[in-house]
Amino acid sequence: MPLVLFAASCTARPTTATTDSGSIERGQLREVRVALQTNARRVSLSASGGWQLSDNGGATTIARAGADDAWIVEPAGPLLLRANRADAMPTASRRGPLIARSTDSRALISVNGKKYRGEIAITATDSGMLVVNRLDVESYLRGVVPLEIGTRRVAGEAAAISAQAIAARSYTYMKLGALRARPFDLVATVFDQVYGGADAETVLADQAVSATQGLVLTFRGRVVSAPYHSTCGGSTASASEVWRSPDEPFLRPVSDRIPGTERYYCDVSPRFSWTRTYDAPALSATLAKYLSTYAAVPARGVGSTRDVTVDGNTPSGRVRTLGVTADGRRYALRGNDIRFVLRTPGGEILNSTYFTVHAEHDAGGAVSRLTLRGAGNGHGIGMCQWGAIGRARAGQDFRTILATYYPGTAVATVD
Repeated sequence: MPLVLFAASCTARPTTATTDSGSIERGQLREVRVALQTNARRVSLSASGGWQLSDNGGATTIARAGADDAWIVEPAGPLLLRANRADAMPTASRRGPLIARSTDSRALISVNGKKYRGEIAITATDSGMLVVNRLDVESYLRGVVPLEIGTRRVAGEAAAISAQAIAARSYTYMKLGALRARPFDLVATVFDQVYGGADAETVLADQAVSATQGLVLTFRGRVVSAPYHSTCGGSTASASEVWRSPDEPFLRPVSDRIPGTERYYCDVSPRFSWTRTYDAPALSATLAKYLSTYAAVPARGVGSTRDVTVDGNTPSGRVRTLGVTADGRRYALRGNDIRFVLRTPGGEILNSTYFTVHAEHDAGGAVSRLTLRGAGNGHGIGMCQWGAIGRARAGQDFRTILATYYPGTAVATVD
């Protein structure tokens, strides 16, 4: 059964929302600048059709190329670039930025084999090259939504995909030009929103982006940043529970319990509940590697761990402060910092701060085994993505989903 998007219900009342930078006028597609790499050493450029490479920000054409032509861009000295065909001798160095854009409306530019819409700008930096994809917001979202909400195939999940598109669009608009001195608006990783370019696009996500074009989340007439996460584990959190930031009235704890049951909308998530265990060597290695970033550790190191305790919980039940006692010193880890300290040996951060602690001790009083039993995945603030999926399966539309996870907000049109 194909998914049916609620296209007819996507038409919002024609309002003009605003951001902190001012109003966003209707009828225009805004450009977003996405940093694909910030310290590249070598970039291979090609395209699926005709394209050109230009210097001086696009003012001077270096080459006109076809679908089979690949060019290599590399640093050529302090703040200089060198571009040459893959099968030719290097050309003269250039200051750039170098711009790669298609001359065929159907062609996509490839960066190291990955396809992107819009154009690619490469700028020399002190440490390498900055590679930025410049394209309109709607095209950008096509490469974001399927990676953030996952490749959805189950009938009835369309409302969750649409809610994701609106949340991601709102976040994007809030980032446009926010740091004016920076030559890009967002990065293509979890530090902003995961972006995979044209290779990540799916039919269902494309339909959701198109059906909700220009729709953003607003509070009192202004576009708001709409954070989201994988799985709340039973309840979302307010911002101050996890981050070092003030609370917002539209970001407060929301229960994900299904009315009249003991189940939760997000309990279909593979990380609704989880357990992580550290033996003594793993715990020591983890604390030795990561604790000093978030606490003052003596030069001799952390030493033997004597205890790990929960020293307070937040209103939604998450760990407010985690106490770690080692060699006579006590370290207090707060909020999201806990996730970045208690990593796996491979570096994966802790799923969430929604957990309980059980520490076992050896005969000498040191922690021999630490077990965390937790719920949820992610920071827990804003929309629970698996909860949105569960709510969509239960028949809720995207407006209901967004109003639930962002209380007091409204959907408005900016484009």
